[in-house]
Amino acid sequence: ETDSQITPAASGCMRGEPQSERMRAPERETVLLHYATLKSKETADLPLEEGWEKIKTNGINVLLDLLLDGDNSTEDRPFGNKGYVSLYTISYRMCSNAGSCDHSKALYDRSVNEMRKVLTDRVLPELQRIKKASTTDKGGEHLLLRFSCHWTNYKIFVKWMQQLFRHLDNGYVANSSIATLTSVGLNLFHDTVFIHVKREVRNSLVDAIERDRDGKAVDFDLVRNCVNVFPTMGLCSKFADLKTIQAAMLVQPDLHIYEAEFETYLLEKTSGYYACQSRQWLESNSTPTYLKKAEMALESESRRVHSYLHASSESKLLAVCEAEMLQAHEKTLISQETSGMNALLTQDQDDDLKRMFTLFRRVPQGLLPMALTFKQYVLSKGSDILQNRFNLLEHLKAEGKSTSIDDPMTIETLLSLHRKMKRMVADLFSKDIKFQRALREALQDVLNTDSPLDHHASNVQVLVTYTDRVLGGKIKLGEEDLEIILDELIELFLFISDKDLYSELYREQLAKRLLSQKCVSLHAEKSMIIRMKTQQGAPFTTKLEGMINDFTVGMCNPFGCKNVL
Repeated sequence: ETDSQITPAASGCMRGEPQSERMRAPERETVLLHYATLKSKETADLPLEEGWEKIKTNGINVLLDLLLDGDNSTEDRPFGNKGYVSLYTISYRMCSNAGSCDHSKALYDRSVNEMRKVLTDRVLPELQRIKKASTTDKGGEHLLLRFSCHWTNYKIFVKWMQQLFRHLDNGYVANSSIATLTSVGLNLFHDTVFIHVKREVRNSLVDAIERDRDGKAVDFDLVRNCVNVFPTMGLCSKFADLKTIQAAMLVQPDLHIYEAEFETYLLEKTSGYYACQSRQWLESNSTPTYLKKAEMALESESRRVHSYLHASSESKLLAVCEAEMLQAHEKTLISQETSGMNALLTQDQDDDLKRMFTLFRRVPQGLLPMALTFKQYVLSKGSDILQNRFNLLEHLKAEGKSTSIDDPMTIETLLSLHRKMKRMVADLFSKDIKFQRALREALQDVLNTDSPLDHHASNVQVLVTYTDRVLGGKIKLGEEDLEIILDELIELFLFISDKDLYSELYREQLAKRLLSQKCVSLHAEKSMIIRMKTQQGAPFTTKLEGMINDFTVGMCNPFGCKNVL
């Protein structure tokens, strides 16, 4: 079976000598069928020249004329089923006799020569004229149009040559260990046409891609068809047994020609394009605006790969873009005074922060500067909280007023800071380990930095005192809110380096609560101790658990502790 209808790529492709006058399709097919039927009945050999003249005049030339005239042709297919069967019968009949009358080699050589003549007489001359002409955008686009047209029509021609002489591939080629007609046809295009115009085609393709980047109209189908020639040409040196053009298009391509002759140059030009583009963006845009443009550019490059480049180019193309747009300017973008990361954190610009994280995550080590900036921001905010406390204590001292280690505002502000930063790490920075470490180290520095004045209470004392307020019922909380605040207090506890001091102070406060019967509930006390035990191990809470047990055993009045039940 064969698909006898073809669609030429464009009118005027493969233009050569004018169309010869010949019979219309119905008349031609009738004559062919009569001739083929007659020869099938004869026992005499079918002479080479007589049979070849029938095939060339009524087959090859008809196909070339249809490809030549395109829309001006009065026929939409070279031959119908009867015509094709007749031509194939003639071809097969010329090779079916063994010995000196087997014309297989001659037909193979003449078929190869016909494909070569199409390229040398019709395709190459026109493309060489075009490449010597103007080097403007329109000139480059015209070259792509003609190259694409010739490539498409040549594939059609090779397909039909293979179908007309398919028996050669099945017999003569297989027995002679030579290349199939399809493989020879592709090699001919490579050796006769491609090597002479590949540089100009590549340059024109990259120019078209840059016009696409600039927002100008580009024919994606045209670019894709021309780009696809490069990986197809890689098959020429790899396969000699391609049966059909359709099969060749489905074979896993060999990309050495695509990479060497097209992709390398594309990546080089892409690097230069975005190096220039990113400098312009940086001069005239804030960090959020710049990152939005970079994000759109990366999305556009992915779309270009899917539209007209080979899929293997995507990672390499994006890596080049990321290096020029992101890696080269990361420090500048993050540190911009009015729109860098510090400003975004201060202004709660969550969308912009998430975009910054998403983009710089693509760059090798790209998150380290962000994580360092985040740490410095948390450290600055935490230090401000402690400085405010220090200033308040100094003010009270100057006025001769007494100071207290009971400072709920400081702890609540620290809890609020930790809560907010923890949400950012989870929601904006995907719980990335670098940001978790940055938050932990920043709060460790804050909580382990005490006032330089000895008479001021340490941060550990303030934290334990606030915990006493919670467990002693001075802060009214529901059961669910109480569990939440205990979790948050434990997290602050973990940032403290002197946990032995914390344990000693906590034990003192627990004893006071139990003796004064002012604990909010034994359940809450046990819950807090269990949290410490989980984090620090059983030895850390042995004394605390013993105090609770002693209190429970020795409690005579069931109402001695509020809400004990």
